[in-house]
Amino acid sequence: MILKDSLKSALSVLDPSIVKNLHRGFIIGGATMYAESLALPISSTEPTVDRVLLTRILSPEFNECNVLMPDFLISEIMHWRRSTHAELEEWVGFEVPEGEQEENAVKYEFQMWVREQ
Repeated sequence: MILKDSLKSALSVLDPSIVKNLHRGFIIGGATMYAESLALPISSTEPTVDRVLLTRILSPEFNECNVLMPDFLISEIMHWRRSTHAELEEWVGFEVPEGEQEENAVKYEFQMWVREQ
């Protein structure tokens, strides 16, 4: 695990040979890191984001939150497709609860979005 305060600083510590052979890496918050990583162009030689694993909160709305994940679906440059539940499970390699879930009065759903070229 590498903890850094920006995407650029995190990528700078990676050995190029590791990046070349890296199959999966995960970016875990916050909002600035998400925005930086989602803006990366698709590349066959540089790190890129081609999937978003998302726990979408359905309710309540949490209006008091002031930091949110950027709405990556509004981009006119990048196009995203919501995967099927079977594709999500196949990609992660384990069973994932399907459909709306509820815990402590919070309704949510697990989703995977795939970037289309």
